[in-house]
Amino acid sequence: MALNRRTVRDFSYTGDVWPLIESWAAQTGFVELDKSSIRRLYRKGGGLLMAPAFLEIRHEGGRVVLEAWVKADFFLILSVLAGQKPETAIESGGLTAALPRKRAREAINELLSRLGQQPIA
Repeated sequence: MALNRRTVRDFSYTGDVWPLIESWAAQTGFVELDKSSIRRLYRKGGGLLMAPAFLEIRHEGGRVVLEAWVKADFFLILSVLAGQKPETAIESGGLTAALPRKRAREAINELLSRLGQQPIA
């Protein structure tokens, strides 16, 4: 069974979501990498011992789309050698990047809670 490459949540949100997200990022150690009026890209981690987690958020027309993934640890590099993309979703289950996925899931579940959404299992 192949892992999903990214975890995606799509939901309605009224109001300005960016101040809430920026506050969450500062509290959880996610660093903004890219920014536009409707999109932000964040990263957490990226040292030799922990694969980095990424979160892309788009907010336009009352819709919010979150995409979260972990990129390239040893197991993911093996997947690349097998011809797969070097990223995986953050849902629980499986050994591939288990600790980085768990850390990302816990932080992003905190954001989803602040946005009134169900957590990622």
